[in-house]
Amino acid sequence: FFLGSRAEFGIRTFAAPPSKMMKVVAVLVATALSTSRATQLPSVHATAEDARGIRDQAKWWAHVGEKVYYAPPASMAELSRDVSDYYYALGSESALTDDMRQHRVGGEGRVHIFHLPKGPSMLQLSSRGDRRESFSSLLQLQHGVSLGLFPEYPAHPSTYAYPGSAGAQALERSAAAGITAAAYEEFLTQITKLPGDGGSGTRSWSNVEASKVTQQYLIDKFTSMGLKACLQTFTEAGHSLANVVAYLPGSSTSSETLTVGAHYDSRPFFGKAPGAEDNGSGVAALLSVAKAWMEAKLKPTKSVYFVGFAAEEPGLIGSKHFALALRGKEGQQLPEACSAPAPTSSFLQKQRTSADKHQAIVMDEVGWVSPKLRRRTVNLESKDWTHEVMDHLAESNLFHNGQELYVVHNNAPFGSDHMSFLDNGMKGVLVINGDDEAYPNYHKSTDTIENVNVEYAANITRMVFGGAVRAAGLQVPAHVA
Repeated sequence: FFLGSRAEFGIRTFAAPPSKMMKVVAVLVATALSTSRATQLPSVHATAEDARGIRDQAKWWAHVGEKVYYAPPASMAELSRDVSDYYYALGSESALTDDMRQHRVGGEGRVHIFHLPKGPSMLQLSSRGDRRESFSSLLQLQHGVSLGLFPEYPAHPSTYAYPGSAGAQALERSAAAGITAAAYEEFLTQITKLPGDGGSGTRSWSNVEASKVTQQYLIDKFTSMGLKACLQTFTEAGHSLANVVAYLPGSSTSSETLTVGAHYDSRPFFGKAPGAEDNGSGVAALLSVAKAWMEAKLKPTKSVYFVGFAAEEPGLIGSKHFALALRGKEGQQLPEACSAPAPTSSFLQKQRTSADKHQAIVMDEVGWVSPKLRRRTVNLESKDWTHEVMDHLAESNLFHNGQELYVVHNNAPFGSDHMSFLDNGMKGVLVINGDDEAYPNYHKSTDTIENVNVEYAANITRMVFGGAVRAAGLQVPAHVA
């Protein structure tokens, strides 16, 4: 390792004590070594002249953002030439740990490629945190894959079968028309102006009084709509917390249920935290969906939960307790007045049925329009095996919004309350605005209502409403059917 002389670096020569000079050299050496731990995969710009030749001739290649990465030559002995030795994950670069950086050999933006010749067990990632502190699961890299921009999740009206009668579809359309930008904005204004503790304007989980104010606000709103609302209380890390659960019983005697949810806590953890985009926008959508449902007097087939989740920001805590209660885990339960009756089958069958038949739609950050995107975009984030729920959402969007919203899909989920459902084998889908990583006021006191586009948010809310109606099913009066 050669640092070069002081003259070569344009540094003025001076006499320094040997001990101090050794410390400086040690720091420089350590820094250089730390930044060179992971040899990077070879790559070219995707539009470069030789990019086409690499795609034709390389043993394997992967398109990530503006770069094309490809199999290393034999001279790069430290890197495997086998594409199966590489994995990728999605998450913020700022959240990369030292261990992850040692294995990271490429990537762009939220996409990170890791060299793991002994398999994914070489690297531990956490998906249970907020959007910029967690990562998706590791996925094996595939030859010819394109990563970075999420693909469109198109509607297929010619092949999609509406799960109900023409009368049910007419009821859905009529009820969704009541979700307006003005009505949505009224909810959002109220949420962001909740006084919190001492009028500081926060919904932080660490602020007990602010949390109680928010919980009471949600209970009052749900109750005024005609819903039964309860607190699901629990303790985590010494904190007494509560989800706000509103329950609408369905006609079916099965254990099938649908949850429509959004976390109500905000950041920063201390001081002013209006949390308009994150996640006042989701809570306003939640209340708007519930209000439209109740005003139209819609009767669901499945039981429906409208839930304000506590403590998403410190690690998806509220949704974890709610999902475990749905699974019937020991020590976890929902208030009897706000829960679906338990099936008469055995305990083990109850657990299986709850996991297999429960579905959830989670709204987190649904109000900011990224200036980087050409179209107003909404992202449906979940595993591909939740396609039934995503299909309902995509078709609902086309039905209620026409071409106003462009729907994309990320099948490497992480960092929001949908993970609590997915981790328990339930079909949970996150609805989130496109390019959420770029929101400049994330977790800042400047996350104010001016950053939320209420027309855009109302469009997303109508999409969620229609998707929820279809997922839950409707009892249709004989004169309407």
